[in-house]
Amino acid sequence: MSDQPDAIQFQLTEALWEDMQALEGQPIASLVVWDSSLVDDSLESPVADEARVYVDCELYLANQTLLELYGVAVAHEDAEEPLVGLAAINQALEQLADDGAFLLEIASDQDDGLVLTIGNQAGQNILLAVTAWLESTWDTLPEETYT
Repeated sequence: MSDQPDAIQFQLTEALWEDMQALEGQPIASLVVWDSSLVDDSLESPVADEARVYVDCELYLANQTLLELYGVAVAHEDAEEPLVGLAAINQALEQLADDGAFLLEIASDQDDGLVLTIGNQAGQNILLAVTAWLESTWDTLPEETYT
């Protein structure tokens, strides 16, 4: 596993954390949520939208950084459990984005997994617990977004 950009990452090493800290405070220019996840490939049966916990998404940051996030569980900052259902996940992220979302904090969980806190001007925060991610750059914003 490499600490180089464009390499898929599964753990937030100290070197990656130091590099990614520069992204804290960046406005989110666009956010795309997919209706499936790479995590689905490891499941025995398909996941219904109403039961979905994990999604894949793309965060297009204003500084032209693209974070492709895989196997993301979305939770309100004060919640103990992640949101369930694609509609609930989309609604929470859309509400956040409507009020000017930005990348508030980059942290790790007890297993050194990536955890992003996304906030907005209204003081609402959402946690994204990420299974794997890829960092690259973007030239144009996507035309279709889910939030």
